[in-house]
Amino acid sequence: MKNLQVDDEFYKKLSKYAVFIPIINIDGKDHILFEVRSNLISQAGEVSFPGGGVNEGEKFEMAAIRECREELNLDEKDISLIGYSSMILSSSNRLIKAYYGRINKNFENISYNMEVDSIFTVSIDYLKKNPPEKYTAKLKMDLPDDFPFEKIPNGKNYNFWQRYHTFYFYNTKPVIWGMTANVLKDFLKFYK
Repeated sequence: MKNLQVDDEFYKKLSKYAVFIPIINIDGKDHILFEVRSNLISQAGEVSFPGGGVNEGEKFEMAAIRECREELNLDEKDISLIGYSSMILSSSNRLIKAYYGRINKNFENISYNMEVDSIFTVSIDYLKKNPPEKYTAKLKMDLPDDFPFEKIPNGKNYNFWQRYHTFYFYNTKPVIWGMTANVLKDFLKFYK
């Protein structure tokens, strides 16, 4: 799986996004900075990392840095890329790559643009000592009334492949959950 090959047609159909996991030092301890999304953008009120769409011809890591700088009003000197964290291919054909790095600015001096309602931090020590709660939900297929059951073996009794979705929740205020919690969980596995 590490060197998974994807054909060009499939890759073109994916919506491509990049996020930046910002590490910031507060009182000598590493914290992760999170955003609460403003009501001017999708998923208002959700906790997220800085991030967004990858522009045509742009590399994922450059998109992650650009989005972080834009959303947190940072200068080039205020952000240092450390490396790549993980990738998620969602069921809605979104390819999300996560990068991490350091914010070289005091938390109290960080402002943010209109896409962000507020920012907060959680210490990495706390996150490592308090892993997320895990919930698994069965995805239900909602077939239309005119679905052509007569064209498939066993008709209405066809044994469709069952799919599940896993949700993670960190007990923080505000709660970190969903895709952000998934990216965070993967990042914390290897962060020293």
